[in-house]
Amino acid sequence: MTNIRHIIHLVDEYLEKTMIVFLISVLVFCLTYSAFIRYFVSMPFFTSLTHKAEEIAMFSFVWLLYWGACLATKEKAHFRIYAHFSYLPESWKRWHYVPGDLIWLAFNAFIVWQGWVLTQSAIHNPEYSLSLEIHMAIIYSAIPITFGISIIRIVQNYIRGGGAFPDDTSAMLEDH
Repeated sequence: MTNIRHIIHLVDEYLEKTMIVFLISVLVFCLTYSAFIRYFVSMPFFTSLTHKAEEIAMFSFVWLLYWGACLATKEKAHFRIYAHFSYLPESWKRWHYVPGDLIWLAFNAFIVWQGWVLTQSAIHNPEYSLSLEIHMAIIYSAIPITFGISIIRIVQNYIRGGGAFPDDTSAMLEDH
């Protein structure tokens, strides 16, 4: 049981960071390869692979954006406008982010649903990427996976205390 908890802790702590490091490494490697081959190598075998490398880089970048949003949610680093909360009565300031977070949760749930529909559509009507011929359902699956993880992270932030954003916002509210 301890091993399972340890694994869950590792996944909870490092999932987004690991995915981001992996994806940015793939992105940098593919773009470096492509640039190097384009300017310094003229062998047809290597030049024909640049299209594949560029497509991998493009898909890595797309997935990187979605995983970055998950990490921002986990780290409570999303952009917020909070100046208008200074006008709320003191008893209400504790709940100032709840309406926005409920809308955010609903939006994420909608995107998970639509991402699932898109992924299922790609499975039932197969479409493949141009160079790699990767099933596009794999690429589209980033949408429901990462938005689903964002939902989990928003809920986790409330369960762990402090709402979805840092506790130091109360000091910022008092400054206005």
